[in-house]
Amino acid sequence: RSAHNAAIRGFLRYGWRWSWRVSLIVTLFSSVNTGLSVYRDKDALSNYVAAGAVTVGLFRLNLGLRGLVAGSIIGAVLGIPVGALVVGLQSLTGETTRERRRRERRELYELKHAEWSARLQMTDELIDSLNITAQPEETNKDLERIQELLTLSRSNDVEKDSSSQ
Repeated sequence: RSAHNAAIRGFLRYGWRWSWRVSLIVTLFSSVNTGLSVYRDKDALSNYVAAGAVTVGLFRLNLGLRGLVAGSIIGAVLGIPVGALVVGLQSLTGETTRERRRRERRELYELKHAEWSARLQMTDELIDSLNITAQPEETNKDLERIQELLTLSRSNDVEKDSSSQ
């Protein structure tokens, strides 16, 4: 029981020291790798090598120029297997992350384009149906009816005016 408690105390005491370092290393590595990948517009092994070199080089910068150079070399060497593993797994799946994102964007664009085309077609059909009802004979009938209503209201107004006098 005392050994278990000592292990828990050690984990709590030293876990914080390692956790912030690991999170900083992972964040820096991922940021550099993603930045290079976006800038170069491709996923390559060299992105992982450069990310490892930058990450470990900056982590060892407190040891001076020799630490920076040694850390960069060690990081580049460690970036090779990581990059090979990721690129290899992506090649086994048959589609890289970038290709998948492009495919999803293309599918979304095609879906929106189809929806837009359907809306445009519905608008064209509505305009055509309005054009059918607006035939010249229909318009002439409407004009005649309006004229009749106007003459009726004028004659009624004239009759009211003459009866009131």
